[in-house]
Amino acid sequence: MSDMATFFTEYAERYMASDVDTISALYEAPLLAVREGHAIHLPDRTAVREHLAELMNAYQSAGAAGAEIAEIAVMPLGKSGATATVRWHVVDGAGTLLRDFRTTYHLLRAGEAWRILSYTNHDD
Repeated sequence: MSDMATFFTEYAERYMASDVDTISALYEAPLLAVREGHAIHLPDRTAVREHLAELMNAYQSAGAAGAEIAEIAVMPLGKSGATATVRWHVVDGAGTLLRDFRTTYHLLRAGEAWRILSYTNHDD
């Protein structure tokens, strides 16, 4: 599933560029997000977009300039689904590590493209 690493590399580039339209288009709506042990139910495209924009703004405010995949583990779920756990390293403009965390994504293949159905930030 090397296409999953490519998917998340491109995802990280657009996310750190605060390209909310491109990133929100990769998500299904409704969306379930789990952050800090709390379920966040995002019922429609507007809610998904607002959620992602808020997160992108927080990263920019914290000085984040890039996100790199430190590790990725993919579990195929048949031909059309997968879960992917990505360990992210978020860095500032000088390359200093700002955040090291894991997120697990539940994905569905829509034609040749992946779509994110839900995600869970690990609270470890």
